[in-house]
Amino acid sequence: MKKIFIVLLFCLIISTGCSDKKEVDYSKYAFTNVSWTRDNGHDIETITFNSDGSFSYSCACGNPVNDADLCERFSYDEEKNEIKLNCFETTDETITDIKIVKETNDTLELDFNGELRIFTKEK
Repeated sequence: MKKIFIVLLFCLIISTGCSDKKEVDYSKYAFTNVSWTRDNGHDIETITFNSDGSFSYSCACGNPVNDADLCERFSYDEEKNEIKLNCFETTDETITDIKIVKETNDTLELDFNGELRIFTKEK
């Protein structure tokens, strides 16, 4: 009986230790749950910030922009108006801090480490 109790206790400890992901809800922010696109002169890029904290940024051919495939989640600091990408690995091309410069119903202007990128809402 003691062994069963110890095994159950051990399983409970392991399962709670593995579930340290916080549930987030960014649905109140207008930049979430929208596909934003921009023409960079060579290709069309699409960036998406979902209300659950997931993120994607790729070109029309499907390749990630700035190694964005290394970053699957983001957090948002409302005071700084800044998006921080949560990456499991970074490279020289990875940009993890994105400042929201301006946001309207149809456009999203983002500062990627000093480079201003203007996206429009995909229709």
